Amino acid sequence: MSFSDKFNDLNQKVTELTKNVKPVNYLPFLMYFITFFMIDLFYCRILFIQAIDYPWEISLSKVIIINIVAISAMIFIFPKKTADVLFAVSAAIFHCYGFAQYCYSSQDNNLFRLKTIGVMGEGMKYMQSILRGMPVRIIAGFAGLLLLIAAVTFVSAKFIPEPPTRNTIRLKRIIGTAVFIPSFICVMLIPFFMDKNAAIGYGSFTSYNYRNFLNAVELYDDTDILMLLQRDIVCSVKSIFKSDQDIKSIDNYFSSRPKHTVNEKTNIFKGKNLICVMMESLDYNALNEEYCPNLTRLMNEGICFSEFYSVRFGDAFTFGTEFCVNSGLASSAGYSVPSSEGENPLPLSLGHIFRNNGYTANEFHYNDAGFYNRGNMSRVFGYENYIKFSEYASDKTLNFEIDDTLITDESLYSKLTEGERFLDYVVTYSAHMPYENDDIYNEAIRRHPELAVSDFSDKTGIFRAKAALTDDMAGKLVKRLEADGLLDDTVILFFADHYCSGIGEPEIEEFGCRTPCFIYAKGITPETVDKVCNTTDLLPTIANLFGVGNCDDYAGYDIFSESYEGYAFFPNLSWITNEGYYIQGNEAVSYDGKKLGDEYISHMNKTALDRININGNMLFYDYYREKQSQ
Repeated sequence: MSFSDKFNDLNQKVTELTKNVKPVNYLPFLMYFITFFMIDLFYCRILFIQAIDYPWEISLSKVIIINIVAISAMIFIFPKKTADVLFAVSAAIFHCYGFAQYCYSSQDNNLFRLKTIGVMGEGMKYMQSILRGMPVRIIAGFAGLLLLIAAVTFVSAKFIPEPPTRNTIRLKRIIGTAVFIPSFICVMLIPFFMDKNAAIGYGSFTSYNYRNFLNAVELYDDTDILMLLQRDIVCSVKSIFKSDQDIKSIDNYFSSRPKHTVNEKTNIFKGKNLICVMMESLDYNALNEEYCPNLTRLMNEGICFSEFYSVRFGDAFTFGTEFCVNSGLASSAGYSVPSSEGENPLPLSLGHIFRNNGYTANEFHYNDAGFYNRGNMSRVFGYENYIKFSEYASDKTLNFEIDDTLITDESLYSKLTEGERFLDYVVTYSAHMPYENDDIYNEAIRRHPELAVSDFSDKTGIFRAKAALTDDMAGKLVKRLEADGLLDDTVILFFADHYCSGIGEPEIEEFGCRTPCFIYAKGITPETVDKVCNTTDLLPTIANLFGVGNCDDYAGYDIFSESYEGYAFFPNLSWITNEGYYIQGNEAVSYDGKKLGDEYISHMNKTALDRININGNMLFYDYYREKQSQ
C-alpha cells in the first residue's frame, strides 16, 4: 500500500470518527475542570498557611493545573452516567476534606492525615466553638461550592447527552486518555524535582516528605490541598505492606548504638511511689510565680529538665504524648495509635514494668474511657484501671473538668494512693481549650480574681487563668501527701503534653515545643539539667531512676546517661542539641553564632532521620510484640 493510500485510509477513519462529533459532548470535561479548580482555589486561599500564590504566580501552579486536568480527563473517559456519578462523589469528598482541614487547622494550626480520621470524633466536641467563630465568607463559600457541584452534576446529566455513535464514544475515550496519561505522568514526576537539593544530602526533605508523608503541613506548603489528599491516599495504601528490611533495620539500630551504663542517678528512687502528672497545654506562658506559684516552687526545688521538648508527631497531640511517655515511642504521622495499638501488647510500657515490680498502677482522667480509646489503651500500657473521675468520685455534683477534684474527692484520692506501692498516671484538663468565658474560667477567677481578663478576646489571659487551676491541684496534692505521711516515699513527675497551641504559634515553630518537665521529691537536692532531651527519653529515664527496667529496650535514652549526647528531633527532620540546631531548609547554627562542623551536621542529620524511621518501623511492625513472642 502506497503512502497516499495509507493517508487516504487514515483520513477516512478520522472522518468516520468525527462526523457526528458535537462540542457539547465535551462540555462535561470543562465543567469538571472548573469545579475542581474552584474547590482547590478556595481552600488554598483560606487554609491557615498561604502555601502558594495560586494559580499563576509561580511555576508550581502549572503542576496543580495539570493535576486537575488529569483528574477531569480520567472521569470524562467513563460512560456518561458513570462519569457524572464519579464526578459528584469525588468533588463532594474533596470539598468536605478541604473543609475538615480548614476546621482542624483553625484550632491547631496543623493538618490531619487520613489514617487518623478514626480519632477525629474526639475533636467534634469543639465543633460548636469552631463554627461560632467561622467567618461568614467561609460558610458562604462552602455552601456555594456545594451548589456548584450539584449544578454541574444536574446540567451534565440532564442536558448533555453521551456522544451518539460508537465511533464518537471511542473518539471521546481516545482524547480523554491522550490527555490523562501525559498529565498523570507529569504530576507524578514533577514533585520529586521541586526541591533542587533533592539529590544531595540533607536538603532533600521536600522529596523525602513527598515519598514518606512525615509532615502534612510541609507537604501542603510545597503542593496544594488536592495533591495533599492524593498523596495521603497513596501513602496510606503503601503503608499496608511490610518490609523484612525495615524490620531488620530495628535490630541493627539497637545493636549498633552505645549501651546504657550505670550512673549517679541509677536506682535513686527505687521502691518509691511515682505519680506522673501530664499537664494539659501548660507551657512556659503560664509556668511562673505569677500564674502558677505552686508548680514554679516545686520545679525550683526538684530536678528541672530546662531543655525538654515535647516532640510533636502524629495528630492527637495530647494522647500522642501520653502514648509516648507510656510506650517510649512517638506516634508517627498518619498512624492512628488508639485504633492501631488498642489490642497490641506493650510489655515494656510504663504500667507493665512497675506492676512487674510489685506496684499497683492506675490512670486518671476526667474524660470517658472511649475518648481516644483510653480504656483499652490504659490496659495496653499496663494499668489496672482507667479512673474516670465522675465514675469513681463519691460526690457526683463536682465539676470534673477542674483538676483538683482528684484531691478533694475522698474516693478519687484514696484510689490515687491505693496499694503499698503505687504508680499513677494523671492527665489534667483545666488548661485545655477553648479559651473563652466558660465554667472553667469562671471557677478560676472565683479563686484568683486578680487573673480576670478585661477582654474575652485575650486568649492568653484566659489560658493563664485556667492554668492556675492545674497549679491549685499540684499544691493540694503535695500538701495532702505530706499530711498523710506519703510525701517522703513519693516522687512526682510533672510534664506538659505540648505547648498551648490555641493562643498563637511560637516564634520558631519547630522549637516552640520546649515545655516544662521536672521531678519533685521531698528533700532532693535542687538541680537543673540543661541537656537537650525529648519525650521519648522519659520512659528509659524513669526505668533508670526507679530500677524497674532495662534502658536499652527503648528507642529513647536515659537522660542522665553519659553515652547520650542529648537531642530532640522533629517531623520535618529538624533537630536541636546543646551544640546548635538545624531548622529544615536553613543552615545549621551553633549558639555562639559560628557554623557547625560539616561532620557534626552530617552525624545529627543521620541521627534524626534514623530515629524517625526506626520509631515508625517499631510502631508499624509491632516490634515489642514480635520480641515478646521470640
